[in-house]
Amino acid sequence: MKKILLIMLMAMILVGGCSGDNAKPNTTDAEQEEPKQISYTVYRPAADGSQKLLPEKITMADNGKSLPENALLTLITQKPSSDKIESLVPEGTKVLGFKVDKDGTAYADFSKEIVKRGEGSYNEFMLTGSIVNTLTEFSEIKRVQILVDGKKVTSIGGYMDLEEPLERNITLLQK
Repeated sequence: MKKILLIMLMAMILVGGCSGDNAKPNTTDAEQEEPKQISYTVYRPAADGSQKLLPEKITMADNGKSLPENALLTLITQKPSSDKIESLVPEGTKVLGFKVDKDGTAYADFSKEIVKRGEGSYNEFMLTGSIVNTLTEFSEIKRVQILVDGKKVTSIGGYMDLEEPLERNITLLQK
């Protein structure tokens, strides 16, 4: 009889020790919901060389970054989702920084890999057009200053003057 009482007492201690602190807290409905989705458009050159930028709609889980910053990161780091569009971003290029001032100028800072000589005027024109038209898709951005390693550059390919901020070029956008 003593053994049974002892076993029952040990079982009650074990069961009692498993409740309370180790129990999972109740989760709210908000915590169980799927992450919020965000959508934006990036512009990439047509793969047929037609000097047109084609829109690419992107939807992703909200990561807490601004829409323009996400758009820029997508444009620079992700491959196009269709074979009708291409990326002219030189391999290894990184976004080092991004900010928008109160006057609507976006400063997009890239690693030195974006500066590629010998890529041709078409590639430079379409790459800068992709960056500028993607960022000026957002109403708070009126113009884009392209930086390399935190500094203004005269060009990224030797063909375009990039010392001043660039504005949206709607002639590149497919109608």
